[in-house]
Amino acid sequence: MAHPPRLRKAAAAALTAVTALTALSGCAGGGAAAPEEADPNAEAAGMLHQAQMVQYGSAKLIADQSESGSYARLGTVRATEQLREATESDRPDCLDSVNRWARLGEVRDAPASFAVFGDEHGTISHLLLDLPDGVAERAMDIELPEECSEYTATTEDGQTSAFTVRPLELATLADESRAAVVETRMGGDTLRLHTLLYRNGDYLGSTSVLAPADRSQRSEETLVGFTEEALERERKVLS
Repeated sequence: MAHPPRLRKAAAAALTAVTALTALSGCAGGGAAAPEEADPNAEAAGMLHQAQMVQYGSAKLIADQSESGSYARLGTVRATEQLREATESDRPDCLDSVNRWARLGEVRDAPASFAVFGDEHGTISHLLLDLPDGVAERAMDIELPEECSEYTATTEDGQTSAFTVRPLELATLADESRAAVVETRMGGDTLRLHTLLYRNGDYLGSTSVLAPADRSQRSEETLVGFTEEALERERKVLS
C-alpha cells in the first residue's frame, strides 16, 4: 500500500507525537530488553497474533509492519518511545493522552500482538494484549485528561503540529469501551485519528484508524466495524 507523500509525512508526525497508529506509547517503566534475549511471552503473544484478522474490507494486513511479543519489546513501541523522547510539546504529558493506560507496568510486561492494515482510504492498526486479572479494568478506568484537549508538538526535524483531542460517543463494545478523536493540523494537511479502547474479559484491545479529515465519517464506521469483526475472531480463537 502506498500513501501520497504529504499524507505519509503528516501521518509520521502525527504518530510520533500522539503515538497512535497504534495507540502505542507508555514511557514509564523499564526499557526494552535486548532483541537477542528470549522473550518469555513469545508463545502467548503468538496465539494473540493468530487471533488477528488478515483483512477487513479492502484493507489488508501489512505483515512487515505487524509484530508480536512482550508489549515493551515490540519494535513499534521502542521506536515510538525514542521518537517521543525527541518530541517537544507545550504540554509534554499530553503526548500519550489517549493511551495513558500503556504506562501500567503490567501492560508493558504483557503478551501483545500489533497488526497494521491499509488501503487507499487510510491505515488501521489493532493492538491486542492478554493482561493479568483486573489490569484491563484498571486500564479502562484511566480517563482522557481534560487539560489535553489542545496542544502542539514539534518533532526533532522541526515539524510542528497542532492537536485537538475529544471523546467520541459510541455504543459500548465488548465488556466496556471508550473512543476518542485526535485531529492533527500540520501545514495544509489535516488528519484525524479515530481510536477505540475495549475490554473483553482480561483481554485489552485498541483499534485506531488514521485518515484525512474529510473521511471522518468513513473512519468512524471503520473503527466500529473493524472492532466488531476483531472481537468475533478473538472469541473464536481465544475462547
